[in-house]
Amino acid sequence: MIKGWKDLFREQILERGRNYFYAGAVTKLQKTENGYQAVAEGTAAYDVAIEIEEDRILDMYCACPYAGDGNYCKHMAAVLFKIEEMYGNGAENEECCITERIKEKKELEETIDKIPEKELRVLVKELAVCDDEIRNMILIRYAVKIEEKQIKWLKQEVDQLVYEYGDRSGFIDYRNAWDFSSDLQAFLDEKVDILIEKGCYLQAFDLTNYVFQTIGSTDIDDSDGGISMVADLCYEKWKVILENCSEEEQNRMFSWFEDHHGCGYVEDYLEEYLEEFMMNEFQNREMLIKKLKFLDEMIENQEFSTDCGRIWSVQYGYENNILKRLKIMEKLNCSNEEIKEYRKKYRRFSAVRVLEIEESLASGDIDQAIEVLQESKNLDCAYMGLVADYSEKLIDLYEKQLNEKAYKDELLFYVFKCQQNDLEYVNKLKAICTDKEWEQYREQILENRKCLFIQYPLMEAEGLYERLLEALKQEVFIYRIDEYERILKEKFPEQVRDIYIMYLHKEAGKSTDRKQYRHLMKYLKKIKEYPGGKEKTGEIANEWKVKYRRRSAMMNELQKAGF
Repeated sequence: MIKGWKDLFREQILERGRNYFYAGAVTKLQKTENGYQAVAEGTAAYDVAIEIEEDRILDMYCACPYAGDGNYCKHMAAVLFKIEEMYGNGAENEECCITERIKEKKELEETIDKIPEKELRVLVKELAVCDDEIRNMILIRYAVKIEEKQIKWLKQEVDQLVYEYGDRSGFIDYRNAWDFSSDLQAFLDEKVDILIEKGCYLQAFDLTNYVFQTIGSTDIDDSDGGISMVADLCYEKWKVILENCSEEEQNRMFSWFEDHHGCGYVEDYLEEYLEEFMMNEFQNREMLIKKLKFLDEMIENQEFSTDCGRIWSVQYGYENNILKRLKIMEKLNCSNEEIKEYRKKYRRFSAVRVLEIEESLASGDIDQAIEVLQESKNLDCAYMGLVADYSEKLIDLYEKQLNEKAYKDELLFYVFKCQQNDLEYVNKLKAICTDKEWEQYREQILENRKCLFIQYPLMEAEGLYERLLEALKQEVFIYRIDEYERILKEKFPEQVRDIYIMYLHKEAGKSTDRKQYRHLMKYLKKIKEYPGGKEKTGEIANEWKVKYRRRSAMMNELQKAGF
């Protein structure tokens, strides 16, 4: 059991690490010769290593920027919580902590219950005078009427958070960003919810907007993704307010979104929250008509394109403008004739033709589907992703029709004109070719830029191992060699060994930190398993000991790796 490790962390860092652990952020945990290693998933995946000696932390490493400044980070804490769960008695320790907190809470409640009512009122008044947060909580919870000055005080609470967590210029760095975002979420859940419960919907809306503007205009290093979490919660509060307020209040909310969308009210992608709420959440007839006009402007701007444009939805991803408009027409009870006329007018857009294809297939009219697919290949030729989708559907339909010529022609088109990411369609083509035909097509595939991503897998599948080895010798990235090492090591052990040796010589001079040195040791150990590898790695290690003797971290990693 690792002793005393929690004392190494600041309290808030330890708590964040606990949250990461509970969220399942720790993966690939395994024991090593000197301790443990794992990956902590956050806004990025960070490698974490824990070195242990006699049940105590000897050293810790994490690839995150916070740890890079010499701090013990939340990712390290998360991994240690995971180690306790898997190898120690962390659950028992956690249960003890929870029990202690319950005991403390009960003790506080019993003490408060013993205070005489008159003295308790005096105490609350004294606390409210000294603490603005307590004052504001009492006023919005118990005041008969919520006045403008009370909303102003609540907004000052938000401003105070920016002041507390920011530096002199107002910038909030990554060390404080998570706590800042967490406090804003707590503010929304506490203060805005009370206003909603009291039926003060416009005040709740105003306060939520203020938090949204704050998170969207404050200069903050959002490494942990806290901005999105606060924005998501603002969106949820807007939904609750909209569902409960009057029609007049809904109209005022809609006008606010119209006025603040696209005007620089918040920075960057948070604009999308305003656009999405306006487009997705307002459902009365007047607002739906306004949304139609908004969509029509966007669609008309695509005058010379077969792509009608898309709206980004933080809830649903990208939504097609034409499809969105057709749904609104249905909600407005437009007649089938009106919808057909609209589709006919905008048939140049791929989304409309895709609907035709789907409807033809659903009704069993395969010939009609094939006709529209062929037409769409030509109309949408500027969008090769769409063309590839059409071609895949045509291949499937020709195969079902047993139309061998059309099937082969379409396969040839797809393989040589569309980007290939696997061997699925290449194998389909091979299956219908003679040996002589296939050899010709295979050479064309290996020289085709559209087939770049499948050239190595194809060489492997076709047994072209010498050609594969020669191609890999020109590779920039070592992981490509690793990918095919299992096959090539057996057939060309010395050549593969020498590729790794060349890589080590090249990378050693560029490596500057402990993570990179550990990476080099991984390949040094790998070379050791090849014929003559022990002698070669000994020579490399001795060369490094002389050439890089001043790199203490590198010398330390060499020693730990057994060199």
